[in-house]
Amino acid sequence: MTQSKTQHFPSGIFPFLLLAVLLSGFVFPVHSLSQTQVRILTADRLVGDTTPDGPVRKMIGNVELLTDDMHLFADSAYQYLDIDLVEAFGNIEIITERQRIWSDRVRFNTATEKTDFRGRVVIKTDNATIFSNRALFDFNVEIATFPERVRFQDEKGILVADEGVYFNLLDQAAFKGNVQLSDSTQYAESDSLFAERNIDYYELHFGVFLHDFENNTRLSGDLIKSDSTGFRQITGNARVQRVNKNETDTTMIKAARFDILDREPDRILKAFENVEIWSDSYASVSDTTIYYDSIEEFHLIGNTRLWRKDLQLTSPLTLIYIVEDEIDNLWSYPRPFSVFPDSLTGRLNQIEGDSLRIKFIENELHRLDVRFNSELIYHVRDDNDQPDFAIQLTAQHITMYFSGGDIDSLRILESIDGKYIPENQNPADIRLPGFIYTPEDRPEKPERWLEPRFPPVPEELPFVLPRRYLEFLRKQEAITVSDE
Repeated sequence: MTQSKTQHFPSGIFPFLLLAVLLSGFVFPVHSLSQTQVRILTADRLVGDTTPDGPVRKMIGNVELLTDDMHLFADSAYQYLDIDLVEAFGNIEIITERQRIWSDRVRFNTATEKTDFRGRVVIKTDNATIFSNRALFDFNVEIATFPERVRFQDEKGILVADEGVYFNLLDQAAFKGNVQLSDSTQYAESDSLFAERNIDYYELHFGVFLHDFENNTRLSGDLIKSDSTGFRQITGNARVQRVNKNETDTTMIKAARFDILDREPDRILKAFENVEIWSDSYASVSDTTIYYDSIEEFHLIGNTRLWRKDLQLTSPLTLIYIVEDEIDNLWSYPRPFSVFPDSLTGRLNQIEGDSLRIKFIENELHRLDVRFNSELIYHVRDDNDQPDFAIQLTAQHITMYFSGGDIDSLRILESIDGKYIPENQNPADIRLPGFIYTPEDRPEKPERWLEPRFPPVPEELPFVLPRRYLEFLRKQEAITVSDE
């Protein structure tokens, strides 16, 4: 700021004036419209000056100011009497009822109590500590705006973003631009974030990625909401990637929306609309999928199609039971339809019935049971593994035993009726009623897994900490050690 003619106090008056300031405090009234008075408690030197903005009082060295709402310490400070402005410089600390603020420079409007902090800004509240190179703080409503890169820390973790706003009284915040959130249980990133920290409610918007360390799960979407109950909702290009406990199998789930309830003792994941699953063990599509983590069950609901190697199973409902990270068995009903091509001839074996159960051993198909009103088309090979004939039959119970992925033997019980179809009658073209076989719709292995866009949140702070803040930390540490 350009200064005009400087007016110094007479040398005989200054020691008396300084003594009065030191002993009793000196009140300078601000502009007549102002609601705030600034009391000067200490200053090594006090100089009067005139500037284009009107008269100014310059306080140099060990400045200590007081208003009704704050206590300010600085190396120096200027008070502009006609424009309701106080500027402070160097090693600034401001103490209020609910926060402490440190910075290198501050501009305080005494009429509006709006304050501009610049250079190594640290704001400490009851709930968090915030670091930035600039902060705009309104002391009337206790709202801090950060137009530059900001780092937000509390006992739970760290958040960094390009800019943000913090509402201290409500303990709410909004951040945008390369947002990253990290704590001991999760890492998240997004284009923007809104948080009602007082009720543990969070929204992450656009380009969202979340890694849940405790459940070895990664999430992505356009919007993720979470609250204190352990509920999360993901919408818009929603993805969930889960790695099993042994880290030997990765499952990717796509859906229009996920609802996840993560609350002891249960963790339940629900996926809605055009749900696709891909894993090393199987792939599926369905209208809805529910996964119960505590009992390791997948429920595929509505227009379900499931593929396991060459087998395709179609039904309204399929339940998949996992044991030690592998499919143990599955159950499908009502009227499931299953197609399993012969591994050598490619002919389509078909079976349907009221319900179907498949048992796996060491992740290989072992036994398939169809109960009640069962129908089967089974293609037989000759000694040269060439197509020979087919059998079409009905029964109440049909059990197939598998070896090497092909049918090894059949067990057929109750109300058996069937026919032999020789090769000259083109058995390969025969289809049971309700035939569905769409291998082209099988979800493919993802081209890429869910990964963060940004490098990890840096452990180091964005700047060398202000001297008065370091002194505050040392005092707090001494108090803690004394209490112990």
